[in-house]
Amino acid sequence: MPEEERRARIVSAVARPGGMTRVDELMQRICRYAVDQMSASACTLALVSGAEPLGLAGAGRHASTITEMQFEFGEGPCLDAYASGEPVLLPDLPVDGAARWPVFTAAAAGSGVGAEFCFPLGVGPHTIGVFDLCRDEPGMLSDDHLAEALAAADIARDAVLYLQESPGHPDVATLLEIVGMDRFVVHQASGMIAAQMNKTPSDGLARLRAAAFESGRSIYDIARDVVERRVRFGE
Repeated sequence: MPEEERRARIVSAVARPGGMTRVDELMQRICRYAVDQMSASACTLALVSGAEPLGLAGAGRHASTITEMQFEFGEGPCLDAYASGEPVLLPDLPVDGAARWPVFTAAAAGSGVGAEFCFPLGVGPHTIGVFDLCRDEPGMLSDDHLAEALAAADIARDAVLYLQESPGHPDVATLLEIVGMDRFVVHQASGMIAAQMNKTPSDGLARLRAAAFESGRSIYDIARDVVERRVRFGE
């Protein structure tokens, strides 16, 4: 299935035109979609800052519990995915995780978790949270479910960033269908500017907007210049 078609199908399932705009509501719907459509026993979306959870939404038998354990113990695949910006896939959690996270793995396995798959919500070089899937039985995600999980994580990231910037927007579904690469490039550039200036991603976005205003160019055009390393800030 083409990526655009997959994204549109997920968006239509979790965000109806003119529907809810609260971040927590949309996160909850994405988690429920994952449990219903990806053969997961549980799904949690966690917004994170400095390895501390800012908010959690979940669905399924282990909803939020397995993710919360990791922040409590200070170890686990979610924390590794958040720190590295790369997915952490554990088709057999009791075996794959025992040496890496012994305390967490023992607790999760004792709760009946057989597999866990964590996907970072990335914004350029920064990560704002994780999308965490659990299964009772060991086994790798199918190619379709893996693609669905990656798309759902991207949608969650875009929704969180947009709704934080523009609360009360009446048509989240339309927004999510059109954000696509342009919006991702803006947030990727914001993260790169933040790293270059040793500031926060919000500061990076503000600097990008100021540069667009000062130059009279589109914010998307400048963002592409930053991502393609034709323009650098902080020098």
